[in-house]
Amino acid sequence: MVMELRRPERTFTIRQLCTEFKATPRALRFYEDKGLLTPARDGMNRVYSYKDRARLILILRGKRVGLSLQEIREILELYDEGDEAAHQNAHSLKKFREKIVVLERQREDIDGAIAELHAACERLEKHLSEKRPDLLPKAADYDQVMRARIDGHAEMAMGK
Repeated sequence: MVMELRRPERTFTIRQLCTEFKATPRALRFYEDKGLLTPARDGMNRVYSYKDRARLILILRGKRVGLSLQEIREILELYDEGDEAAHQNAHSLKKFREKIVVLERQREDIDGAIAELHAACERLEKHLSEKRPDLLPKAADYDQVMRARIDGHAEMAMGK
């Protein structure tokens, strides 16, 4: 008689996953509340499996590219080891192609807005240089100050 030895599956704590993926415990609990993650429990502690870790990777990638939680859920629910994730991959490919089209349109809109703003700045700078040069800020100084402000707001939003 041959006995099959099974090694216990590696598990992860919420702290380990948060550290690895730079996520907050609140985010992981939120994904659990939405049914996207299903960690086991050891008393009051959440115990995440390799499957939970893989799902978290997909969730974070989906969020990074702008997929909704519903779209991410659809992709996660299609996972089937029996078909080697073929249905999941086909659905993901469709969603990703759709997202590319949306993002490319947004980029075109953003590029157009930037071009309009540059043209407006040139007109305003010309007008000020003719009428009130003392009020004309130096573009390089202004850009530097504004970028520092924006970066500061972004860091505050991310909790840094």
